[in-house]
Amino acid sequence: MVKEAYDKVPLLLSDGTEVTLKPLVISRLKRFMIAFGEMKSLDKEDETGSFDIFTSCAGIALEGELSSNFETTKADSKKKDENHISTEYREYLEETLDMETIYKVLEVCAGIKLNDPNLLRAALEQMEDGKN
Repeated sequence: MVKEAYDKVPLLLSDGTEVTLKPLVISRLKRFMIAFGEMKSLDKEDETGSFDIFTSCAGIALEGELSSNFETTKADSKKKDENHISTEYREYLEETLDMETIYKVLEVCAGIKLNDPNLLRAALEQMEDGKN
């Protein structure tokens, strides 16, 4: 019997949409890491910038599950916002996702556990080192 190398995690979004989380394929993981890498350029005073980045990352991770409902990305830069996903898709995600759901999506799909206090402390230290 063939066995997958990872577990699939079912998740119910706040609007009732059911998705199945699984690790990202390499092509989508590359896009995810580019979006996540924008954390380095955030100003300390920018309180909402991290929400935009987390939403973009979760959107990239959920594309496979939600692309039949939305045009998740667009090659046309006029239709794609600066954060890697289409404006319509971003608006949907911002109305549907809460932080706990985003944490779960990022953990399962990209192996990033944002609600780990040790990881957060290390990330903040790295951001501070990069600005000095």
